[in-house]
Amino acid sequence: MMRCIGATPKQLMRFVRREALGWYRFAIPLGISAGAVIIWILCALLRFLSPEYFAEMPAFGISIPSIMAGICVGILTVLLAARTPAKRAARVSPLAAVSGNANSLQPVRKAANTTLFKIDTALGFHHAKASKKNFVLMVGSFSLSITLFLAFSVTINFMQHSLTPLKPWTPDLSIVSTDNTCSIRSSLLKKLKENPAVKQVYGRMFAYNVPVTVNGQEKKVDLISYEENQFRWAKNYLLDGSFDSVQQKSNTGLVVFKPQNIIKTGDTATLHIGGQTSDIKIVGSLSSSPFNNAPDVGTIICSENTFRQLTGETDYTIIDLKLSKNVTDADVDEIHRTVGTDVTFSDERSGNRSVIGSYYSFGLFIYGFMALIALITIFNIVNSIAMSVSSRMKQYGAFRAIGLSNRQLINMIVAEASAYAITGCIFGSVFGLMLNKFLYAKLVTSHWGEQWNVPFIQMAIIITIVLLSVILAVRGPVKRICTMSIADTISAQ
Repeated sequence: MMRCIGATPKQLMRFVRREALGWYRFAIPLGISAGAVIIWILCALLRFLSPEYFAEMPAFGISIPSIMAGICVGILTVLLAARTPAKRAARVSPLAAVSGNANSLQPVRKAANTTLFKIDTALGFHHAKASKKNFVLMVGSFSLSITLFLAFSVTINFMQHSLTPLKPWTPDLSIVSTDNTCSIRSSLLKKLKENPAVKQVYGRMFAYNVPVTVNGQEKKVDLISYEENQFRWAKNYLLDGSFDSVQQKSNTGLVVFKPQNIIKTGDTATLHIGGQTSDIKIVGSLSSSPFNNAPDVGTIICSENTFRQLTGETDYTIIDLKLSKNVTDADVDEIHRTVGTDVTFSDERSGNRSVIGSYYSFGLFIYGFMALIALITIFNIVNSIAMSVSSRMKQYGAFRAIGLSNRQLINMIVAEASAYAITGCIFGSVFGLMLNKFLYAKLVTSHWGEQWNVPFIQMAIIITIVLLSVILAVRGPVKRICTMSIADTISAQ
């Protein structure tokens, strides 16, 4: 109608852009206010979860660069979104506008294929594919959300390997030999087991920098003993091989994965200890262990019986304790007096709490970002499908005028939305899995040796979100069309 009263195409394009920016004018203060409040809440959570790292974080800080960046990105997005409608509005002739046919339908070049589906469902699929540009954009937006979700989900695996809050073997107290030898008597471990404040106690024997010959190459390894509890905890980190062999058979061991490690499962390593040589069969490998050593020093884990046979040592290098609930500092002092002053007594409780706080802080960021991707996916799908239905309102009215029932109309709209969703899920899953596998290899496999598996849980979550979003998106427009008269549907703008 503005064309009828003399508006030029350039003026019409400017009008459409200003209308879009007028909506954004209200979104700016709302988005900045909501964003600031959410950031304040997250900062408070970080200070609570990990005060050691975030205690100095301001309570009610304002980031001017972030606000300006958000405003600029929003304006750019609005202008790009308004570009196509503005150009389409500018091309409308005054005659088409006054006749009510400004939104002319695209010419039909090919009829709907009714071979596999009924006419209403076939028309829905046909409408989805009618505009190749629109179909590609819709499918692309769906698949991009799925791809982002699957790619970013790799950070969960990375976090679980690098920032495990408390692995099962993590102690509350540690008793360590002052000279890193097997000098802590075995009787002390039995005595500590009788203390009611001690929930669990376990020891390890160490032989550091042991020369070893494997496949003709000379290397050094740390030989470490495990007892029953530690073997049970390590089962979750077994990459290959068997725990039964290393626990039941003498002169067998496990190797801890390192990218540069030359010792593999199935190798026989010749240890040179105290002027004698002994062979140990490697029957498995672990992705992780509680020990850190030099990059060129490997780690071999064996049973206590095997360690004693190979080294002749009977006492422990380290004894770790897990405490019962509600243990007081007086109980810890009593344990310290029992241990004596000939060893290093380490209280790890404060450090453990700090690690847990760091884990939850990192988890807050990762899971929060994934929740944000899910919310963007929902809003994008609901808005896109609602706009698609609105653009065909007159066409739906014409279908109803020639006898299409409400049920058939619903099937048509659902079929169109399903075409976008199913195709988007297929492409998004393919590209998402490819990127997920690539990032997993770089972030996890290269550091801990754990091989990639298809993330079925993450795929199920994001695909369920997409499908539920489609159901939510078609519900409103379908209900509105069914309650409108045929005349109102045809004349709807």
